[in-house]
Amino acid sequence: MGMIFLRSLLFNIQFYLGTSILVTICLPCLLFRREAVIFVNKIWCSIMTKGMKWWLNTEIKVIGQIPSKKRVVIYAIKHQSAWETVFCTHLFSMPSIVLKKALIFLPVIGLYFLRAGAIPITRDQGLNALRKMGRNAKKAVKENRSMMIFPQGTRVKPGISSKEKPYLPGVFFLYSQAKVPVIPVAHNAGILWPKNSFFKYPNRLRSKCVTIQILPEIKPGLSKQEFLTKLENIIETASNKLITLEK
Repeated sequence: MGMIFLRSLLFNIQFYLGTSILVTICLPCLLFRREAVIFVNKIWCSIMTKGMKWWLNTEIKVIGQIPSKKRVVIYAIKHQSAWETVFCTHLFSMPSIVLKKALIFLPVIGLYFLRAGAIPITRDQGLNALRKMGRNAKKAVKENRSMMIFPQGTRVKPGISSKEKPYLPGVFFLYSQAKVPVIPVAHNAGILWPKNSFFKYPNRLRSKCVTIQILPEIKPGLSKQEFLTKLENIIETASNKLITLEK
């Protein structure tokens, strides 16, 4: 337990302190084109991945083909930890992220979300929130920006079924309004970095890798039930398999 604490402490110091310094000294980047924010995001991801390697002895493995940057798609990503929030934004070249509006008001980092074209939503506004999401999705498509959404709307601990934490209709609304393919994305990052946990658990990863899998796309045009069922089956099956392989 002592070694887990030490490793976690060193990783957290590098990640959180490094993030704080980075977003502060790079504030002038917000005055420039979106590409400047993408560059900052690249450094942010590098801080995390180097920390994973140095302090947690953990690598990152990507399975599957990442779509061309020229293609506009929606990345629907399994949400297990803070890991994918950082890594996936870099891997997919800073797509417009669908996130809770409260995150926009985070000190300093919220400004980066806005500059990157984030799509904020207020869940308690119901239909109005969906309509606003739809308008922002169409704007992103027009500006040739891909999008990124966590279909369950919150971080879900590995082993918790989608019956307990179901897939929310927001992902279908985004899909139906944007009319672009959805790329399902599975991973096992929750094993290493549990929700709201100070501790990181590299010893739980037998492969010594956090694995992320880019799955076959879902083309536009499916009905709500067809789409949500297909998306859930694809992501849950792949994520559960990646988790099982580490046991």
